[in-house]
Amino acid sequence: MKTSLIALAALLTLPFAPAALALDENGKPVCLEINRIDHTEVLNDHQILFYMLGKKVWLNTLSNRCSTLTRQDGFVWNSGIPKYCENVELIRVLRTGQVCQLGAFTPYEKQPKPS
Repeated sequence: MKTSLIALAALLTLPFAPAALALDENGKPVCLEINRIDHTEVLNDHQILFYMLGKKVWLNTLSNRCSTLTRQDGFVWNSGIPKYCENVELIRVLRTGQVCQLGAFTPYEKQPKPS
C-alpha cells in the first residue's frame, strides 16, 4: 500500500514538474545578467526577445502562454537575484498583473526578409 501511495504521489506531480532545462556551454541552465540586457521585445503571448549589450539576442519561449501579454504591455520582474534564468523566473504583466514563467532561452538570429 505504501508503495502505491508513493507511486501515485509521483504521478500527480508530473504535470507540475519543471520543463527540462537547456544547458549553456558550461553545462548550466542559461541565465542572462540583468545589467547586460539592453532591451526586450514582446513578440506574442509566449515569446520575448532579450537584446543584450554587444548585439547578441536571446529568444525566451515562455513555459505556457501568457494570455494578457501583448506588444503594448510591459512586464516586470522582481527578484533579489540579478539574472533572468530560464524555466525558473517569473514575470508580471504590468496592465493585468498576470504572472507568467520564463521558459527556455535560445540564441536568436533574425531571418532575412525575402527579396
